[in-house]
Amino acid sequence: MNNLLDDKKDIRKEYRRLRDAFVLQLDRATLTLAFRIPPTPMAELIEQAESIALYSATGSEVGTKKLAEYLADRQKSILFPKVTGSGSLDFRAVSNIDLLQPGFKDILEPPSDCAVVEPDLIIAPLLAFDRSMNRLGQGGGHYDRTFEKYPEAVRIGLAWSVQESSQLPTEPHDVDLHMIVTESEIIQRDNLTS
Repeated sequence: MNNLLDDKKDIRKEYRRLRDAFVLQLDRATLTLAFRIPPTPMAELIEQAESIALYSATGSEVGTKKLAEYLADRQKSILFPKVTGSGSLDFRAVSNIDLLQPGFKDILEPPSDCAVVEPDLIIAPLLAFDRSMNRLGQGGGHYDRTFEKYPEAVRIGLAWSVQESSQLPTEPHDVDLHMIVTESEIIQRDNLTS
C-alpha cells in the first residue's frame, strides 16, 4: 500500500508541475476563452440539471468563474463546496460568487449561512486523469467521499489536456468520473447524454 501512496504522491507532483508549466505558457486570450462556454455534451447535461456544483479554482486549475456566469444566465442553482468535519464536502447555494470567502486551506467557500443543496451535477477539479475516467485529486479524498455521498449526481472533471495520464493507479475508495472536459477534447462514458 505504501508503494501505491508513494506512486500517487509522485504523480501528483509531476502533474502539478506539468499543469503549472502549461498554464504559464498560455496567452491571456486563451485563458479567457477556454471553458467559457461548455461544449455540447456538457451543455446537455447542464440543461438536465437544476443544481450544479462548481469549485473555486486555485493556482493553475481550470477556472470556473465564466462557467458560473453561464449557469446563472440559465437560472441554475449554483453550488460551491464547503469542507465539513467529516472531510467530505457540503454544497451550498450561492446567489453571488462574490459571497465566497477564504475557508479550508484558503480556498474560497460559501458562508455557513448559505443553504446546503444536493447537487444533480458535480464539476470537480483534478490533478490528473486517464481514459478509464479515473481522477487523481489533491490527495485528501474530499471529492471521493463526496461522490459516494451523492451517488446519483453526474460527475464531470475539468482539466487541461496536459493532465492526461496513460493510466492512473487506483484504490477501492477512488470514484471515477462520467465525463472529462479539456480545452481540446471531451471524454465521456458511452450513452451519457442520450
